[in-house]
Amino acid sequence: RAPRFLPAAMAGKLAPTAKGKASSLKQSAKAEAAEARAAAKGKVQRKPRRKIGVEEAKAAAKMTMEQWRKLQVGMPEAWPAPEYMAEPGRGGHTCYRDQTYEIVTRWTAETRIRYRPHAKAPGSKSHVRYEKYSKAKTVAQALKLGSWPCDWCWDFERGFIKVDGPVRDEP
Repeated sequence: RAPRFLPAAMAGKLAPTAKGKASSLKQSAKAEAAEARAAAKGKVQRKPRRKIGVEEAKAAAKMTMEQWRKLQVGMPEAWPAPEYMAEPGRGGHTCYRDQTYEIVTRWTAETRIRYRPHAKAPGSKSHVRYEKYSKAKTVAQALKLGSWPCDWCWDFERGFIKVDGPVRDEP
């Protein structure tokens, strides 16, 4: 008998004796089912990242990589990452730590912040965005200049933001 989440067409693809193989087939079946549901609703699946916008980002860069590397000298010491980042963590590069969420969710619109100057490499798409929102002096200004809360998590964990307050006592 096939698991309930599998379409009838997928039921015959599972090998009951090959446990690991059956598990990977279940995962691919779930992905196929999700694609089918999205197609039925008329939604388009997100495409994988591409090089779209890279040439524009390179053209928008106002400094060379050599100039940027010179600016980075001493920055890790002046703008250190939080101490808890030295501990082994879980997940991938966008799986932020619980401590980060606890800190970032205490910020208010009036929370004063400082961004590390030129933290992201020129020629990258993130550099263009970072150079815009890094001029912000408060959380509210950062939002108006194009920052997202996930940017704060990423930047905070890497030591690109310093918080001068005020912050809430509770998230």
